Amino acid sequence: MKLVKIKEDLYLNSDFIESVEADGEESTDITMKNGEVFSPNVSIKKVLDAICGSEEHLVNDASMNILKAESINSGHLDQQKYPSR
Repeated sequence: MKLVKIKEDLYLNSDFIESVEADGEESTDITMKNGEVFSPNVSIKKVLDAICGSEEHLVNDASMNILKAESINSGHLDQQKYPSR
């Protein structure tokens, strides 16, 4: 799994991205393999940089632990699967 930060509140697993299309200068449509579409207000260049591995967009292990903790606290993840360390 390779999570990439598309914008401050949108992280996607790049393995599940099917297509990326420009929808204007500062908007992009990202279609996932399951058919879900995200339309962040960011340029297609920024999205492609994130998917291709630009250092600015990669999610490191520390950030991943924070995301898991936030998800557990909000009830999005099962605490038994992801016990706090």
